[in-house]
Amino acid sequence: MIGYILTGFLLIFAISKFYKYRVTFKQLSKKEWLQFGAGFLLAWAGAVFIIIGGSNITDKIEITWLKNLLEIGMILIGLALAGIIMNKILPNKIKDFYSGD
Repeated sequence: MIGYILTGFLLIFAISKFYKYRVTFKQLSKKEWLQFGAGFLLAWAGAVFIIIGGSNITDKIEITWLKNLLEIGMILIGLALAGIIMNKILPNKIKDFYSGD
């Protein structure tokens, strides 16, 4: 039930953010759209690779608090990698969208 509520909030947030920047998305060329899609997918794949790889490593650790700490660390490293990839690949017009208000 909580998952549905959080998904609803995420959808509301995403729709409102896309609506706010709709003029920016209308100005993108085909090349910028392809660059946006490729950057997003590459960042997502890199983050998933780090997180799943970290999960496989932390499964071997038997100390609970250390295992939880390393899992959180791997998630943060994966998200940081995704942020770096998106910062390097995305067009400047889209960087305004991701930088926030």
